[in-house]
Amino acid sequence: MAQAHTWFATSDDLPLILNWLCEAGATLADSSVPITELHSDGSERVLYFPSLGPIEYWPASISLTDYTNNSPQWRDAVLTRIRQEEEPQLRLVNPAKTPSAGLKLPSLRDGNYWVSGCLWFPTSNLKTTFPELHKTCQRFERWVRKFPAVFDNRKGESSTKYHNQLGHSGLVHCINALPGALKLLDEGAYMLDYMTSPKCCADFISRWTMPRSE
Repeated sequence: MAQAHTWFATSDDLPLILNWLCEAGATLADSSVPITELHSDGSERVLYFPSLGPIEYWPASISLTDYTNNSPQWRDAVLTRIRQEEEPQLRLVNPAKTPSAGLKLPSLRDGNYWVSGCLWFPTSNLKTTFPELHKTCQRFERWVRKFPAVFDNRKGESSTKYHNQLGHSGLVHCINALPGALKLLDEGAYMLDYMTSPKCCADFISRWTMPRSE
């Protein structure tokens, strides 16, 4: 099961995330561009930690019979085959054999609403498979949790004062806000969780922009 850490960040905040990843030894698996040159464009990037092990890609032709039916590896193989069919030009990293992580970059929607970013570690049984990567995951969690939690429904409905300013997906998780994003929230800005469906996003925005009755 993936371990994910979600956060709100503006373009001014993003270097805090990227510099942390650089210091942790991460590099982009799909590009020679330095991590520090990434932008708040909402893209998803694959990160790789070279000091923790080699990088391995899924084969061009995946046989599901190589995996135990309905196991985490089998499910990953199914999803990877589907993506290979959609984007055959991509070489896809196998997270079960590569010390890797996924990075969802934040973005600004319609020039008004910051959409959250996320860092996740997709390897099943991370602690056993890649112990050092598990420690990196734990360090990042401790670091990002130093910033205020603006949404947290892990014990029921989120009760932070920002609840009505956030468009959320309904997933059980915690979202922290880096300084620039927190300042905007304190000024009354609205923000969206990147996992929120397009329909729900539209509903939230419609609600936020609805004229208030006198």
